[in-house]
Amino acid sequence: MSGDIQTPLPEPSDAPKPIPPVADAEAKLRSIAERQGTLGTATFENLLGAGAHLWATDEEFDRFQQLIRESRGKE
Repeated sequence: MSGDIQTPLPEPSDAPKPIPPVADAEAKLRSIAERQGTLGTATFENLLGAGAHLWATDEEFDRFQQLIRESRGKE
């Protein structure tokens, strides 16, 4: 007897249903961004280097990226 437990795949009728689109989602998101003061601030220049303080050296950051790639099976 194997110790593996196998969960059967859900039947199509049991499968989760997609979330329906939210009416006026774009307007609602724009309104939230305006209230937060973030509308139009996410430029490439602002994002480039964001989080650089999280790694002590470029080598440490390179190692982090390598570990991410490995965990995703891309290396």
